[in-house]
Amino acid sequence: MKLKFFLLFLCYLLLTVLAVFALLKRSHAPAAGAGMRSEIPRFRPEEIAEVKIEWRTNSVTLEKKDGNWKLAERGMKNASASKVARLLESLSTLGAVKKLDDCGRDILERLRLVTDDPQIIPGITVTLHDAAGREKFRIILGKGHFVKPEPGMPPAENAEGRYVRIDDSVYLIAKVFEDCHPVPSAWVEPLRLFSLNKALRITASEDGKPLWSVIRGSTAHPFTAALPAGGKVDAGILSKLADLLSKPFGLDLSLEDPAKLAFARTVRFSCADGFDYLLRVARQNKREYAIVQVSFDPDKVAALPGENASRLLKRKAMLQSRLNFERRYFHDNLFLVSDQAKLYEQIGRSPVKSGAAVAGAEKTKQSHSRLSTQNTGSGKGKSL
Repeated sequence: MKLKFFLLFLCYLLLTVLAVFALLKRSHAPAAGAGMRSEIPRFRPEEIAEVKIEWRTNSVTLEKKDGNWKLAERGMKNASASKVARLLESLSTLGAVKKLDDCGRDILERLRLVTDDPQIIPGITVTLHDAAGREKFRIILGKGHFVKPEPGMPPAENAEGRYVRIDDSVYLIAKVFEDCHPVPSAWVEPLRLFSLNKALRITASEDGKPLWSVIRGSTAHPFTAALPAGGKVDAGILSKLADLLSKPFGLDLSLEDPAKLAFARTVRFSCADGFDYLLRVARQNKREYAIVQVSFDPDKVAALPGENASRLLKRKAMLQSRLNFERRYFHDNLFLVSDQAKLYEQIGRSPVKSGAAVAGAEKTKQSHSRLSTQNTGSGKGKSL
């Protein structure tokens, strides 16, 4: 019995030693791409003050001024800080899957890693500078790498990696950088209005004259007509407008002079969370432009059911952060509206039907219903 126990103990000890040895060996083994990672030049995102992205004649210049990223091609308006941060973080932590040795000119051209021949499709060049203007990093983003499909399977739609050139070295990396575009609109924070489901009053106007208005006492109640008074509210039209404005509808900043545009139609949202949006829309040469003015009054924030004073105070602080974001990127900026939005038309479409129109529609509906009953019941009625 003792001998059996001793043998089991020896086996357990041996297995433990082997497992520890394997772990130690694995921890000392170089990680995949570790050697290649050390070859790639390093920089710290916080030391970068300018990002330039180029492809043929297209270019974007992002400059850091007073802690904010600015878009040079859009009159030094604020660029999306989160988009720039993601790009710099990805570039600063770049690692290679493998390095391609002995890449001749023909291979570089095929991988779109040349930029000196207008006859050849080039890659996208990203150049980073510090505050003193010194170049800290340069990379050419070339062709995507697609994995060969299994026999009988269709080719992959999305790349699994990308070929890049850094100095004179060519690497295959796992990152694709699908959002790194040399167009200014790619670096704009798109215009959209938040929390329109909290609206208590919505009013539309044209040339300073009210078009329609709806109101409700709380977000738990449906809207009723304020203008025209006594009308019936079509919730579907309201929902369509709110859905349109809650998604990005201003996709690029415009360099047009707002003073030369006629902002004929406006819509105002007064919300239960203290926010007030005044959206003005102009239409010129088949294009639509929008400017929004955002304001926030903490005293108008309605307490939620069961919300104590401490939680209300925390929510007001979060709403203040949201205001800071919206005023940084949206407030008083002129946006070019997406062609698909048809915002001018949507604002002019009243969700309020007058009492006379509702009564007429109901009468017509009842008349059609009676005729339908006659047709199907006796077979002698006339069809319309």
